[in-house]
Amino acid sequence: MSRSIIVEYTINPPPSTEQTYGLLPSKKHDFEIKGSPAESGQSEHYKSLRESIAQARQQIGEELTAWRDAVGKAELNKEATKPNADDEEEEEEDGDA
Repeated sequence: MSRSIIVEYTINPPPSTEQTYGLLPSKKHDFEIKGSPAESGQSEHYKSLRESIAQARQQIGEELTAWRDAVGKAELNKEATKPNADDEEEEEEDGDA
């Protein structure tokens, strides 16, 4: 029997983010743990386990960073198109003086 680390996630980003950046909001990964304590001994098994965990962290980290960047860019673009209410108040105050 093969052992593995399974990581599955679903993200609910703003709707425009998925279309613009082509990222998949739901993914499942299966990271195999080679060998078993009975077959290769405990130290080799734990070495393989650490390698699988490192691979999972790397892969998921890259994907979530891409999502963070995509959502952040989408939010920045959305904020740039909105007029700032504080700017309007400052202009009114300057005109009264």
